[in-house]
Amino acid sequence: MIKFFRKIRQNLLSENKTGKYFKYAIGEIVLVVIGILIALQINNWNESRKNSIFEKKVISELSVDLNQDIQEMNNAFDSINQSQKSSYLIIEYMENKTKYHDSLNKHFSQSLDLWSLSPNKIAFEMAKEEGMYFISNDSIRFYASKVNGYAYDYIQVLENRFQDYKSNVILPHIQPLFNSYNFISMKPNNYEELRKDKTYLSIIKSIVSMRAQYKSMLEYRYNEVSKLNNIIQEEIEQ
Repeated sequence: MIKFFRKIRQNLLSENKTGKYFKYAIGEIVLVVIGILIALQINNWNESRKNSIFEKKVISELSVDLNQDIQEMNNAFDSINQSQKSSYLIIEYMENKTKYHDSLNKHFSQSLDLWSLSPNKIAFEMAKEEGMYFISNDSIRFYASKVNGYAYDYIQVLENRFQDYKSNVILPHIQPLFNSYNFISMKPNNYEELRKDKTYLSIIKSIVSMRAQYKSMLEYRYNEVSKLNNIIQEEIEQ
């Protein structure tokens, strides 16, 4: 093709048709420019198609992660509610000077629990690594960053705060009061002495307060995750 155009130019020059030569040369330049523009357009279309495929893949994986996340938070609510009930029961027994019963042993243990959230963030981290630019829906980008950024970070702060309190305050005081410490059952060495222990009662009340704050933040994140999941489902169905 190049040889063909070159031959035409040479013939025009040899025939001393300078005007036609310049017109032809301009036309040839225009064709080349058009060819380049078409090639760029095809390349842009291919890149756009690749981004679209990748976007759909990440969004679908985000949906899977979010559904698992929602399930885990539901489990967390169940666990937190049970722990709160155990704590309130212990407080009631301590304050009302109720006699000991071995059914309390599981509540002594559960009253010290706090759920540790472990959301699946694989799809989000993959999207974040790519810069999130390929996700065209602004709401998905916004909520994905929100639930895996501020909301999750603050939950981790509360978890770390509780673990510090547990290590530095709860366990040093609690362990000598019980014959063992585990997640299933704890029997007090001396129930009557335990009932009179104001520090123990204060610890249980502090845990109730910390757990309530944790649950409140978890509910906030749960609502945001649910919003994001609904937006993604709408995007997938389009």
